[in-house]
Amino acid sequence: MERLLYVHGSGATQDSFQAQVDAFPGSDALSLPGHPKGEALTSVGELADWLEKYIRWTGLRRAVVAGNSLGGAIALEWALRYPADVGGLILIGTGARLRVSPEIFDMLDNQWPQCIDKFADWELTKTAPADLRARFKQWHSLVGQKNTRLDFATCSSFDVMDRLAEIEAPTLIIVGTQDEMTPVKYSRYLHDHIKGSVLLEVDGAGHLVMAERPEPVNAAIKNFLARLA
Repeated sequence: MERLLYVHGSGATQDSFQAQVDAFPGSDALSLPGHPKGEALTSVGELADWLEKYIRWTGLRRAVVAGNSLGGAIALEWALRYPADVGGLILIGTGARLRVSPEIFDMLDNQWPQCIDKFADWELTKTAPADLRARFKQWHSLVGQKNTRLDFATCSSFDVMDRLAEIEAPTLIIVGTQDEMTPVKYSRYLHDHIKGSVLLEVDGAGHLVMAERPEPVNAAIKNFLARLA
């Protein structure tokens, strides 16, 4: 079985996948460069190459990569650049194109750190646990204004809509039905264009579905890994 790795989204850290690390012994959640340690990278391509270097550095032959939002974009780009190393993909609250609203950049430029509360409103539902909302705010505070803005700019330049047919790896797609950042239609597009993919829509969950509703997400991942085995 290939090792399972998790890659977080914009302004987040590895802690966003803590529920999955706890559920799957031997799996590993990564913090991207600049989150908060090191220098942030500025393109999905650079981040995909960074992920491949990590995989090679740890001595893995292949990996199953799960990514949320920006992390999903990195997973997709990695799969396109290094198909022989892909044991499987788990795409969570993401899309083949991730254009970011000018409103978000304006808030980052002119309303930091107050805008973190608004981002939490967009990425989590009103029924999300209070401790998760507190953790969300901590992630963004640690990563900081500059690197959070870089993340969103990196997302905004990402587009592989015309290349999804090239992906041949087994793929699981998960999205919350209340995801305001990457709406359900993004995941349905991935499902329609990645051959053999499986789609799970988690009712009532938001953008951070893996942290907000870990039970159905972990069950789907468990079934996916069993099919791979």
